Amino acid sequence: MELVTKYFSNITYEDNDVIIFNNGLFGFEKYRKFLLIRFDDHENSPVCLQSIEEADIAFVMINPYNFIHDYNVSLSETDIQDLKLKDADNLTVYNICVLLDSIPQSTTNLRCPVIVNTQTRLAKQIILENSEYPFKYSFKDLIPKEG
Repeated sequence: MELVTKYFSNITYEDNDVIIFNNGLFGFEKYRKFLLIRFDDHENSPVCLQSIEEADIAFVMINPYNFIHDYNVSLSETDIQDLKLKDADNLTVYNICVLLDSIPQSTTNLRCPVIVNTQTRLAKQIILENSEYPFKYSFKDLIPKEG
């Protein structure tokens, strides 16, 4: 199938490429079907979470473990059931970013990660309760300090 996207013009995808959010994303609950598209060929590159239902709905996301090695996500039993997760090796975690003209002033949401079961293609955005992770974590704090 062909899809018009926000950042990549037209792309082709297959049904088994689609990620399903049964509850949608916070603030975008009516959009349930997305694609994960890498911005480049590097394994650690940011990804685009592109709606297949609305071309203008797309989110830039990062893998937090590329920057914060001790980032901790705890899933509830309900989350595990919703994702039909049987093996933690099939779990991928992303954080949605808000990009500004100044990249160091851009932010990522560490409090509400997007969890994807790569086997079932089910996904869910969760809120890390009782967490010290902020909703807006500055990119400047992700960039290693020289010295």
